Amino acid sequence: MNLTVIRRKFTDFITQTPKKYAILVGVGFFLALYVLTFVVPKPVVFSYSGDNCIRRISLFPQLLKQEKAGFELSHKGIKSVGSLEVLATRVCFKATEPPKAGSSIVAEAPLGVILGRTTYNITVPSAPKAKTETLKAPVPATKPLTIKLSSSDRVYTYYLKGNDDITRCTPTNDGVSCDPTELRFKQSASYKVTLERWFDNKVVETPLSTTIDTLKAVSVTSGTLTNKQVVYDKPTSFTFNTDKPLRSTKVALENAKDGSPVKNVVAKVSGKTLTVSLAEQLARENAYRLRIASLEATDGSNLIEPMTVEFAVSGGPKVASVNVGTSKVDRNANIILTFDQPISDPSVVAKYISFTGGTAVVSRITETQIAVKLSSLPLCQAFSITVLKDFPSKYSIATKSDWKFSSRTICHTTGIYGYSLKGRPLVAYYFGASGPVTMYVGAIHGNESSSSVLMKSWIDELEANPAKLSGKRVVVVPTTNPDGVAAGTRTNSRGVNLSRNFPTSNWTSDINDTDGKHIGGGGSAPLSEPESKALAVLTSQLSPRLLLSFHAVGNLVIGDPGGLSATMAAKYASMVGYRNATGTSSSTFDYDITGAYEDWSYRNMGIQSMVIELGSYTYASIGTHRQALWAML
Repeated sequence: MNLTVIRRKFTDFITQTPKKYAILVGVGFFLALYVLTFVVPKPVVFSYSGDNCIRRISLFPQLLKQEKAGFELSHKGIKSVGSLEVLATRVCFKATEPPKAGSSIVAEAPLGVILGRTTYNITVPSAPKAKTETLKAPVPATKPLTIKLSSSDRVYTYYLKGNDDITRCTPTNDGVSCDPTELRFKQSASYKVTLERWFDNKVVETPLSTTIDTLKAVSVTSGTLTNKQVVYDKPTSFTFNTDKPLRSTKVALENAKDGSPVKNVVAKVSGKTLTVSLAEQLARENAYRLRIASLEATDGSNLIEPMTVEFAVSGGPKVASVNVGTSKVDRNANIILTFDQPISDPSVVAKYISFTGGTAVVSRITETQIAVKLSSLPLCQAFSITVLKDFPSKYSIATKSDWKFSSRTICHTTGIYGYSLKGRPLVAYYFGASGPVTMYVGAIHGNESSSSVLMKSWIDELEANPAKLSGKRVVVVPTTNPDGVAAGTRTNSRGVNLSRNFPTSNWTSDINDTDGKHIGGGGSAPLSEPESKALAVLTSQLSPRLLLSFHAVGNLVIGDPGGLSATMAAKYASMVGYRNATGTSSSTFDYDITGAYEDWSYRNMGIQSMVIELGSYTYASIGTHRQALWAML
């Protein structure tokens, strides 16, 4: 049946129906229309993600008053005549309290009059549920953390709590995005987190509470550049290897002195490698700072913290060390110069090394070392080694100035004048080529090691000051009784007091000593011991002008019995602050001294001598005795 037929039938009904029936039908029609329009609630399905508006014509929206709470009604698509709002085409609903799942009735009426009231039945679904699938695997600690919801939610505000802090999350199409950096999450860690749902600045509920693990941080495992490194070559790039494939990086290179940036530095990542390329050579003899602010892996992890590598670019080769000192160098020494970096080809080396003071052969023995082999230089010979300006490195970087090392060959000779009972060598040190001999002897008693210590220091003092020995000869015997020193005993290894084993008029085999009577303590016969016999022979050969014999303890000086050394003994005692006991030996010790070395040297050879009793058995300072020792020459 088409529209024309319907229209004709309706017209016939009206014209043929009695008037009173027609009025009743009309009234019924309008009543039905009113009920449908104003009385029957209009269905509205509330959406957490939409704008919650429906199409509906509302006349004079300015006059409409809302009834019932829970949602706020507003009108959109307003048509106006002048300032008068005539109608609106849409009605929108905004929750004013946390929406409850189920149905809610909201109404509005012109000026609040019941006639013309419009009712809306709002169906509210359950709030979106949080999904935990994306949180089961480790998450980045430096990237936004996405938590998916069962639907998008623009009604509630979401906050993420963790690590005793809280951060507001941003809504997304399928959930929320939260920034873990505000929670100060660290990489390679575990945290208990809670997602809170807020409405009107109040917590409504907690849709999620779980534990998450953050991703292991990116680590630099190796590189061509390390912190505090000195770069000796001419690099065009630096590379760093990591334990994860990389996505991006932020790198800056600057001058360490003033912080000025190095221009045209390009950083790229490929696989597990970061490459920092330089457009031009870095200035030599300068310090730099490479900052890797970010090094993001493909899984979203990053460095635990920005990485800084400080390094320096070298100049030409510099001598880092020399294997000899500035004195006491062996006359045939092999002097090794060690450089701070690889040096030039062996064929070039000799051209840049100058040697004065004798004959020497120069050669490169390793990539960083040069040998200067001395050839029988004289005693006490001054010499110098110069590395000349423009000496090149392996990378053709040249020095800017000369480097010079000065030293001196050893000034003394040594001689073995005998051996101890246990086969230890008895060594004498000889200084000076001509002139009268002054002899210094120590440790004739093994438990008086302080005298040996002092004599060794005196040898070093003589070695360091050869000019003071002009026209003089000095012989030092630092350790007369090496077996006793090794054992810490006063006697030699046969129990003989060597200082009582010399052929004097009062020699006896049985002696009195510091700790009482010793049977056989003076030896079986004068000079029965190899140590005393060798010392007697050496002393006879040298026939010194002055003999100084060092013992311990007593803080005193005793000149020889004949008074030959009285003046010198008094001088020594005065200079070191000791008591001068010359001429009082009988009252100085509480036992008889027989067969003494110093008595023998004076009475048998006429040598002026003195005994110096140090203040300690084990310690003696060259600083206390230096001036007095020199004065004896």
